[in-house]
Formats: sequence, C-alpha cells, structure tokens
Amino acid sequence: MTQPPSAHPGPPPPGRPQQPTSRPRPGAGSPAAGAPGFQAQPPYVDYGIPRSYDTSVRPSSGLTAARYAPAQIQRPVQPQPQSAWATQTRRVQEVGREAEPVPRVTVLTWIALAVLGIGLLLVLGFFFVYLTLSYSSSPVWWPVMGFLAFLSLVVIVGIILLADRWDPQPIPLLLIAVMWGAAIASFVSFWVNTLGSVLVWRITGSEAVTSFFGPVISAPIVEETTKGLGLLVLMLLARRYFNGPLDGLIYGALIGGGFAFTENILYYANGFDQMGLGGVAVLVVMRGALNIFGHAIYTSLTGLIMGFVARKWGTISGLLVFVVAVIPGMLLHAGWNLTASLAGGWTVTIIMFALEALLSLLWLCLIGVLVWDEARLTRVRLGDYANTGWLTHEEVTMLATWKGRREGRAWAKQIGAKPLMKRFIRESADLASVRQRLLADGANPKVVALEAGLLGRLSTNRQQLFAASGQPR
Repeated sequence: MTQPPSAHPGPPPPGRPQQPTSRPRPGAGSPAAGAPGFQAQPPYVDYGIPRSYDTSVRPSSGLTAARYAPAQIQRPVQPQPQSAWATQTRRVQEVGREAEPVPRVTVLTWIALAVLGIGLLLVLGFFFVYLTLSYSSSPVWWPVMGFLAFLSLVVIVGIILLADRWDPQPIPLLLIAVMWGAAIASFVSFWVNTLGSVLVWRITGSEAVTSFFGPVISAPIVEETTKGLGLLVLMLLARRYFNGPLDGLIYGALIGGGFAFTENILYYANGFDQMGLGGVAVLVVMRGALNIFGHAIYTSLTGLIMGFVARKWGTISGLLVFVVAVIPGMLLHAGWNLTASLAGGWTVTIIMFALEALLSLLWLCLIGVLVWDEARLTRVRLGDYANTGWLTHEEVTMLATWKGRREGRAWAKQIGAKPLMKRFIRESADLASVRQRLLADGANPKVVALEAGLLGRLSTNRQQLFAASGQPR
C-alpha cells in the first residue's frame, strides 16, 4: 500500500528558518562517526519550541541558572531500523483509547504509601471517636456520611484519571496524593485551626472575631499550606514524575479531593446532628455537588505553578516557588469562606455558587489546555531525537499524537504486539519528559544515565516490533 505524503514530514515552509538558533541542525556537514548510515543526515523538521519552556537562554548565576552544563543528545551507535509500521498504519481505522501501562516507582514510594495508608485509618478512627464524643446523634449513620463524601471523591478522581491519560503517573503516587490530603493535611489542619480559634477567642473574648478568624484567615492559610506540603513531598520523592504543570495540577487536585473527603464527613455528621437527614441532604448538594471542586482547584493551582517553574527553571526553583504558589489557592479559599459567612440570603448564595460553577468550568478548560500542551511538548522533545537519528519523523507523529497512538496500537494488535507498542509509547513519553528536565536542570549525571537507559529501551522496543512484524531488519 502506498504511504500518503503526510507520513513523511517535508521541509519547513518557505520563509521559515531551517533550524532554531538554540538547536544545531543534526547531520550538517560530514556524517558523524558511528552515526546510522541511512540517517547520517536525517531530514530536519522544525517541530517548534514551546516558548514557555524555552531554556536556550539561561542566566549564568542565580536560582534560574542550570546546576549542570547543557545536556547534548548523543547519536545512536547502532543504526536504527526503519519503522516496521511505515507502510501499514494508515489503513488502520481509529480504535478506542486504552489505559497506558503504569510505570515503576521506588521502594521509598511504596513505604510512603504504606505509612500514609496506616495514617489514614488512624485519622478516620480518630475522627470517628471525636464525633462519638462530640455529637448526640447515633454513630450508625456515620458510615453513610463517609459513603456520601466518597462519592464526591470518586468524581474528582475520575476526572483526574481522564486528564492523566497522555502520560499516566504511577498509581502509588496518585494514592499518596489522595491519602496525604485525607489523612495528614486534614488532621494537622483540624488541630491547628482549632488551637488558633481557641487562642483568638481567649485573646479577644469575641465570638464574632473568632468566627471570622477561623474560616476566613486561619483555614485558607493552614489548609492550603498543609495540602501544599504534600506537593513538596511528591516532588522530592519522585521528581521524575513531577515534570510539568499538568503533573502538578493532577497531584494537587487529588490532594485537595482527599482533604475534602475527610472534611465532608465532619460537615455531614455535624449537619445530621443539628438538622437530621434534611440538613445532610442540603450539605451534600452544596458541598458535595455545587462546590465539589473547591479544594481540588485551590491545591491544583499550587501544583500547577510548581510544575511550570520546575519544567522551565529546574527542581530547586520548583521547590522554592512553593512559598508563592500557595497564594492563589489561599485567596480563592478565603474569598469563598468570606462570602459563605455573609448573611446575604438566597441572592448572595445563588451568586456565590454561580461564580463557583464558572470557576469550575474554567478549571476544566484549563485541564484540557494542559493536556494539549503536554502532547505538544512531547512531540517537540521527541523531534529532537528524530533530528539526531534515534527516531524517524513518522514515529514522532505516531508516538506524540492521539491519532498516531491509536493507529500504532491497532497495528500492533494485528501482529500480536500490542503490549509492546503500549510500552514503546509509554517509555517514549518518559523520554520526552527526561529531555525537558535535562534542559531545565542541566546534564545531571543521574538524569543523563536515565536518558541513556530510556534510549536503550527505545531501540530495543523498535527492534522487537520489527521482529514481531516479520520484516527483515
């Protein structure tokens, strides 16, 4: 079958520079020693450099300076075979998207997950005892409160898993994010907020001041800080998977969702004790439905800022920007609590929830934009490898576009190599993230070694697909 012209990217259009100044054209001049014969001078394709992540001009000093010298892409030692699917994928019809394989994580991550799991059970047990001693209502209903709170968490997790389909994060890290919010952040915030309110009441003796201080000042500062600390832990624990604004938003939203889960249990139990099932129903609608994304939005903004800074200026800057990154979430949180505390009747309530619905819609649109940006950056970074000879340009299209991935998986299914293709796609996305990290942090020896390992697996995956297709190498 004749391959359509779109499978072979052509030269840049007239008037467009053949190469950006920040990236030398691979293959220019005489072929490099050891370079593949058929790709000694691979046709250069300008995939475009996302300006927001352009690290070609870096300060020589200061926090934004790279810690290491720039990392150059080495040419492959062995010639890379032409794509086994070069003439076949175009006849494959689009198929449904499937979940990508889950990457591996360190032993430390599993230990952290186990500790947080135990911590979550202890925290929920503590709140159960606390509610038993504080409220007069029967504790038989409290599992129902937990189930209602869990439903909201399921919705948040479902949306985040959809957003995480392009380059899936390890499941243990996602669980750590949820448990940090549900256990550590909620427990610490409960005590700090309580002690703060008691202290203010003892100093002022005013219930009005205490009622204002708790939700409007203490809660936003304390809760967004304790939730945000989970993002610092995740960046330190698994920097490899915290590599951009989408990653930060995903982890932050899950931390916020976990926090809201525990907080909603307390609110529902309090509502049941004071107003019965009718009060619970009102709270479920207001907190579990109309304001379902509140905490997820606040903390996801912190993660988004941290991820963006880490991707552009490196790990240290990504960690330090936390001090500033929590402010947007604090302001939104304080604004919501302030409005909710006003006795404005139905008019204020309707306006408040209308604004919350608008904010939620904008947040969902932001997720879509970040997913598109992640795919674009993957194509750009894999394009660097294609221009150096590790991949063909057709493979970049296959690995870094939704349509290409669907067609690649469908073709691999025909030859019984679908798991292999899924691994090829997953590890290629990891490779693109590692390349961006090397641009931001410089040639960190550990990350350079990680890149070398991924390049080795990339070559192995291509050769195994070749063998599965039954074509000569």
